[in-house]
Amino acid sequence: MQRGWESSFGGSDRIWTSGGKAVDLVQTEVLRAFRFTLDPTRAQQGDLLRHAGAARWAFNHALGMKIAAHQQWRDHVQAMVDSGVEESAARKRVRVPVPMKPVIQKHLNQIKGDPEKRPWPEGSIGPARPCPWWKEVSTYAFQSAFIDADQAWKNWQDSVAGRRAGRKVGYPRFKKKGRARDSFRLHHTVTQPTIRLDGYRRLTLPRLGTIRIHDSGKRLARLITRGQAVVQSVTVSRSANRWYAAVW
Repeated sequence: MQRGWESSFGGSDRIWTSGGKAVDLVQTEVLRAFRFTLDPTRAQQGDLLRHAGAARWAFNHALGMKIAAHQQWRDHVQAMVDSGVEESAARKRVRVPVPMKPVIQKHLNQIKGDPEKRPWPEGSIGPARPCPWWKEVSTYAFQSAFIDADQAWKNWQDSVAGRRAGRKVGYPRFKKKGRARDSFRLHHTVTQPTIRLDGYRRLTLPRLGTIRIHDSGKRLARLITRGQAVVQSVTVSRSANRWYAAVW
């Protein structure tokens, strides 16, 4: 299966009218994705599952730190209310920063090397130890999940504050194995690409190597060769027994 959304890149072309006047045509940048069905080997299926599990762990780890900070804020507010302060005033006065990706990433780097020795921070919620596969998966699987957790938290806050249109967003929830969709997202440096097509039938991904694709990547490959497309990331997901890659 191969799907596409329109994409072009910044720049301009100059044309000349019949009256000899030059007119610049400006190209706009539009995001596009190509979706391929993967045909991984049995060993590669295990690697894909480990990456999906690591991404799920990272999301839960980030969310757990946020929930812990939020609970700490609630406790401080309640303590002030119990002391006689109006709740509305207490809510405005109490400030407990909710950790976002940079802080969470730094925390993970501090604890991931010695899960058995370093105690978990007091008040933490979520996974009880660093991801057991952190040495075997791409660091981008963790970083992308941290970004997703940040976005989930922001969506909830914006919804509560009335800054988000549409249906109300509930309090962020942990992703459970077997219920949450197996997926992960990888990025790379565009000038030093590690996400690339290898011919028309194989896709190379960081830490995962080259995986055969069921479809032809000829269309995407030609756009890249012509300088009309640049690969920025890939989202890998599983539906039933099939794995898919959406190349952006």
